[in-house]
Amino acid sequence: MSLASIASTHPRFIDGGIRLDRVPATAWLALQGVALWPTWTWMAERMRDGSDDPLGLLAIAALVALVWQARRELRAAPRLGWLLSASLGTLAATVLHPVLPPLAAGLLAVLAWACGLLAFLPRRMAAAPVAGLAVLALPLLSSLQFYAGYPLRVLTAEASRWLLMPGFDVSREGSTLLVDGRLVIVDAPCSGVQMVWLGYFTACAVALWARRSDRSFLTRLPLVGLLVLVGNIVRNAILVAFEGAGQPLGPWAHGALGLLLLAIVCGGIAVAMARPSAAPAAGPQPNLSALPWLDRWLANRFVHRIAHKSLFAAAMGLCTLFSLAQALQAPAVPSTVSSSFHEWPAEWDGAPLRPLALSEVEHRFAQQFPGAIARRTDGESMFVLRQVTAPTRMLHPAVDCYRALGYRVEQVRLEQDAQQRLWRCFAAQRKHGQTLRVCERIVDADGRAFTDTSAWYWAAAGGQSHGPWQAVTVARPM
Repeated sequence: MSLASIASTHPRFIDGGIRLDRVPATAWLALQGVALWPTWTWMAERMRDGSDDPLGLLAIAALVALVWQARRELRAAPRLGWLLSASLGTLAATVLHPVLPPLAAGLLAVLAWACGLLAFLPRRMAAAPVAGLAVLALPLLSSLQFYAGYPLRVLTAEASRWLLMPGFDVSREGSTLLVDGRLVIVDAPCSGVQMVWLGYFTACAVALWARRSDRSFLTRLPLVGLLVLVGNIVRNAILVAFEGAGQPLGPWAHGALGLLLLAIVCGGIAVAMARPSAAPAAGPQPNLSALPWLDRWLANRFVHRIAHKSLFAAAMGLCTLFSLAQALQAPAVPSTVSSSFHEWPAEWDGAPLRPLALSEVEHRFAQQFPGAIARRTDGESMFVLRQVTAPTRMLHPAVDCYRALGYRVEQVRLEQDAQQRLWRCFAAQRKHGQTLRVCERIVDADGRAFTDTSAWYWAAAGGQSHGPWQAVTVARPM
């Protein structure tokens, strides 16, 4: 008797006495979720501490709604190609979690979980929007702002310049516009990163609701990017026009304009994704989520589908044990660079500086910081000094760190001091605590200053700015 016939007639022989074929799909998804718990813990911490916008909760809610809607259609026999992808992805995410940056490890984990979900979803569910929602669930807005913020602002500023040229005398340098002699800076909120996120979230959610195929969804994605770009350019051009005319919009009007353009853009994306194709192709449409060839290949080489479930369960158990072992190990205390190894300025604007021990804010920077860090005071203000010799994502904006420590951040704007130095400043307040006015800037070896970390990163990475670079953050009571 062959092993395949034994498996088909005596499934208990294969699955150790447990009827794995009767275990519901939600239990398998929960098992994989347990195996990936380090990623969920990291995501929850990022959303809780305020260092990133919690928009990922919308993507998580959409995935939960998808599973709930399809709960009666979840497959008892998973598609083997996606189940194998889920197993390998979970193993890779678990093993590489201590090595990779958290966001990269998190990307592996959510894609692996998406593969597990696709293994049990009905075939009519497209794979690309499910994977898109899984990626959007990650806390990635601050990283997108760091890397893509400045290029998006430059593109937006140049397009706004062309739109405003018929009515204004406009010139551009970097992300700064000179409109009829008035300096207007296309700042971080003008990059449109949040509009990008919400636009692609709308595309994924509507595509699943409208039951778009993967081909139909992917062919419409360029239109999504175009609508988001045009919407952000129009919004920015209107704001710059009012600024250039000397009549800047108030905070409420500024916010109302942003919401109106966001609604128009997301509405256009929803219409584009929900609209049926003009000329549907005859015959079945190829779907990335089917993977029929891989399913057949795996079925021909393994004895029974419950054997695949057994291997999947074993892989999830190994991943859980590995993560627990990593968590139980005593965490290595990262070494921080002592300020004594670097010559810091002895005075600031004529006032002598004296050293202070690092506070909780600076300790957040100091964890594995690739450079030197110190804390100083002139008796009134607190100075956090950081120096790096290469472009790095770990030179975090001060606003992210203060939010992560529970401060409410308001009134973010650019200011010039008495020495005509430009700073990015904001008010930071804890509940029932003192309000601080925090200002920061980055200066390179040639004296060129940056008020935005994304602009600094691209200038440094492109060789337009040379190190070492010193970031100065000044906090004083209001």
